[in-house]
Amino acid sequence: MLTFKEVSLTDQALLEQWAATMTAIMSHDLPGFPPTTPRMAFLWQKFGRPGFRQEHFVAFDGEEPVGRLEISFPLLDNLKNAYLSIDVMPSVRRRGIGRQLYDLALERVKAAGRTTVLASTVWTLPGIEAHDGGAGPAFAEAMGLGCANLPEVMRRLDLSKLDNDALDAMYSKALAASEGYRLVQWGSHAPDELVEDIAYLDGRLIEDAPMGDLAIEPEKVDAERVRAHERAAESRGRIAFNTGAVHEESGRLVAWTCIAADGETPWHAWQNITIVDPQHRGHRLGALVKVANLRQVLQARPRLEVIDTSNAFVNSYMISINEEMGFRPIWAFQSWQREL
Repeated sequence: MLTFKEVSLTDQALLEQWAATMTAIMSHDLPGFPPTTPRMAFLWQKFGRPGFRQEHFVAFDGEEPVGRLEISFPLLDNLKNAYLSIDVMPSVRRRGIGRQLYDLALERVKAAGRTTVLASTVWTLPGIEAHDGGAGPAFAEAMGLGCANLPEVMRRLDLSKLDNDALDAMYSKALAASEGYRLVQWGSHAPDELVEDIAYLDGRLIEDAPMGDLAIEPEKVDAERVRAHERAAESRGRIAFNTGAVHEESGRLVAWTCIAADGETPWHAWQNITIVDPQHRGHRLGALVKVANLRQVLQARPRLEVIDTSNAFVNSYMISINEEMGFRPIWAFQSWQREL
C-alpha cells in the first residue's frame, strides 16, 4: 500500500529522499539533466517561485520512495489553473503508482478551487528519442488529459565544440543591422532605470510566444514582481547574466536575454528568456544580445561545460539563432491539459 508524505523544511531526511527520487527519474528520462542536490531541494522549498504556492509529495512503497508529485498554484494570474508534475521511478512503472499520485493531485486541486490542470511529458520527434518509452504521453491520455499541440525542443550548447568564428560572424552581422541600439549588461540585480522595461518585456513573453491550445493568460508583470523573482533566485543560489539592447532614441530597453546558473552545478547553465519588442524586430537584436550574453557568461564561468535552452517547435526564428550558435536538440516535450 502506498503512503504519501508532504515535503517540508523541517524534515531533512524527506528532503533528501525527494531530491534523490527526482535525480534518479531525471537521469533515466532525461540523460545528462543536472541533478537536484539536497541543498537545492532545501532552497527551493524555502525560497519558492514568487506568485506561486507549491506542494510537493513523495510516494512510498513501505520505506522505499517510488515517485513524487509537484503541484503549482498560480496566485497572481491564471487563477483557475494548477500545474502538475508526476514522476514514478522507472523500475516500478505501470503498477498504478502514477494513477494514485494523480488522484491525490486532483483532490488537492479541487480543494483549492482550480478547474484546469496542466502538465508536460517527454515526447518523441524525428531524431529525438523519448527515454521514458512512451510512458508519459500514455499516462496523460489515460488520465483524461488532452494534447495541447505545443511540442517543445530542448537544445544543448556543448562549449567544448563552440565555434568562435561562427559567433564572431553572427555578432558582426547583428551589429551592422542594429544601428541606433546599444548594449547594456547586468548581473542578478537589474539597474533601477531598466526594471519597468524588463517587466513589460517579461509580461509579453506568453503573449508573444507560441502557446498551442494551452489555457494560459499573459502574466501581469510589474517592477515589484521582477524584484521578487530576483530576490528568490539569489536566495536559491542562482547567478544570472543579462544582456539587453536599448533603443537610443527612446531610451527604452527593447530586447533582453538571460542565462542563469546554479552554484551547485558549475558545469551547467540555462539559457532562459530571450525577447524582442515587436516594434523593434528586424534588426537582429535577438542574435546581438544572445551572443553578447554568452560571451559575458564564458568569462565569468570558466568551469561551465553546457548550456540548455527550450523553444516551442514552431518558434523558427529563435531556433534558427540557437542553431547558428551551436545549440543541438537533445530532448522534446509535449504539453497537456484537462478541464475538471
